[in-house]
Amino acid sequence: METRTLTVPGGTLHAVSSGAPAGPSAVLVHSGIAHGQMWHPLMEALSEEMFSVAYDCRCFGRSTTTLDGEFSDLADLGSVLDAYGLESTVLVAESRGARLAIDFALAHPERVDGLFLLAPDVSGFDSPVADEERPLLEAVGEAEEAWDTAEPADVPRTVEELIALEVRLFVDGPGREQAPERAAVREAVAEMLRLNYTQQKDTPDFTRPEPAADRLAKLDVPVRVLVGDADTLGMRATAEEIERAVPQASLVRVPDAAHALTLEREETVVRELRTWWRELRQLPQSGE
Repeated sequence: METRTLTVPGGTLHAVSSGAPAGPSAVLVHSGIAHGQMWHPLMEALSEEMFSVAYDCRCFGRSTTTLDGEFSDLADLGSVLDAYGLESTVLVAESRGARLAIDFALAHPERVDGLFLLAPDVSGFDSPVADEERPLLEAVGEAEEAWDTAEPADVPRTVEELIALEVRLFVDGPGREQAPERAAVREAVAEMLRLNYTQQKDTPDFTRPEPAADRLAKLDVPVRVLVGDADTLGMRATAEEIERAVPQASLVRVPDAAHALTLEREETVVRELRTWWRELRQLPQSGE
């Protein structure tokens, strides 16, 4: 894989690409509990079929920002496409990244050929909360506030407490025990969160586009959605809303999986993306 540092107004974006640049392309947008590294196994698995680019959003991973004012995640995503000479591309995105991808597709429909969305968030969607999930969600919110207001000496402790709760919510899910077989995924997410939090205190605000929830029907591209059946009620409801509202959307429910689908169910995500990618390009399926 090839690594590049892309210059954007008031910062830099860390990007990695894989596959043949002349081939069909996909840009991968990470979740809020990770950075671009979460995509590396998938990129390697599909390197013969697609040219893929994964990048760290500003204030995540190894990207940087020096801005005093607001920045635009959508403009940064557009800069990634421009840097690699992509007039249009498929967007593969998870969670917060899926929200960004949807917003970008609505703002720049001519640049998006399709959306492959994992555990998607949608800006402006009022997602429900199950009663049994409230204690954990409230604990995460309290931990975020404690970290955000902590004195410098208390930051290491508060960030580890926050990471532990986020891993519990997003990797294991609110209704599953912390099973030993997910230990490697928990540690991978924790490590990415530690790097993210080193640069997420006192960061500039990002511009908020018009909410997408009431405009999903305007998405005029093929959309495939994956959601884990052990994810939160809100995430499952969001995925179902996309399936209902978007004309060319289809939904795949992943059994015994929570929010970090790409890391927990790598083989499933690779298989589903490959199948959808072939459908999109009208290529023969395996065995045909």
